[in-house]
Amino acid sequence: MINSKTSKAFRGVAMIMVMIVHFANWNYQGPLSEVWKSMVSSFGIYGVDIFFLLSGYGLVKSYEKNGIDKRFVVRRILNTYVPYLVIVGFLSIFIDRNLDSPDAVIDLLIGQDFWFMTVIFALYLMFMVIYRVGFFKELLLTGFVTGFSVYLYKTSHADFWYLSNGAFLIGVYAATLEKKFGDKVKETIVRFNLAGIGVVAAMLSAYWYTIAGTISAHHIASMMFTVMILGFCVQLDAKGYVLPVIGSYSLYIYLIHGRILWFLVNRFESARFYNIAINDFWLSVLAGIVIGVVVEIVIGLVQKK
Repeated sequence: MINSKTSKAFRGVAMIMVMIVHFANWNYQGPLSEVWKSMVSSFGIYGVDIFFLLSGYGLVKSYEKNGIDKRFVVRRILNTYVPYLVIVGFLSIFIDRNLDSPDAVIDLLIGQDFWFMTVIFALYLMFMVIYRVGFFKELLLTGFVTGFSVYLYKTSHADFWYLSNGAFLIGVYAATLEKKFGDKVKETIVRFNLAGIGVVAAMLSAYWYTIAGTISAHHIASMMFTVMILGFCVQLDAKGYVLPVIGSYSLYIYLIHGRILWFLVNRFESARFYNIAINDFWLSVLAGIVIGVVVEIVIGLVQKK
């Protein structure tokens, strides 16, 4: 239902959305209305929605092929955890020199300074354990993800720590229903044009959130946006190479783009936003791809040995 290239292309879109909000929040000093600020800030959350949707979908599709075996677990560790640990560990040890206590080591291991990593690690772990058990999988996963989200909320984390978790479940259920009902699921999505419905609902919910300030409205907007993206992923066949390549190396871009931004800001403090943001944006993309290729080559050589 969602092919590999389309998935990578939408991950590329998601990465661009996340970078836009980071650049805007960290470096933009110009006038911007509250409505526009709210909309731009939502780009990052909605970008994460895309990542989580496709992650949930991809995990189920991979599980359907081989189950939860050693290769399944090792692949997730090598594709996600090892690159994170190598890049962030290198920065912590040799650049920031802040890995100076047991707490700092623990924070590094769990991805504390990269909230996306902490959450995705937890979701991956829940999926692998529950699907390894093998009964009431979807129900148990829904319960654990919901409980995890409630925990994050109760511990006063920012809303983006748990807002996108529902998108992960939507991806899981989309792949599960596809397995059970085949093309009927795709036909239903196309027939009812869930993408269009999602656009309208997300816009209305976002407007409600901007005025009322209620987190429930933001949840509705987030879920409707996820439904919209699911519809687009099913209906569109990705073309071109730029977005799929960005999507392929989105993890590396995510881990280093902030570092490049702060380097440029600190070095050129008097520069206006537009003088450095565009260069930083594409420099971050290029650097992420280059580092990603290098890390993948190293991991491949280690695996061969």
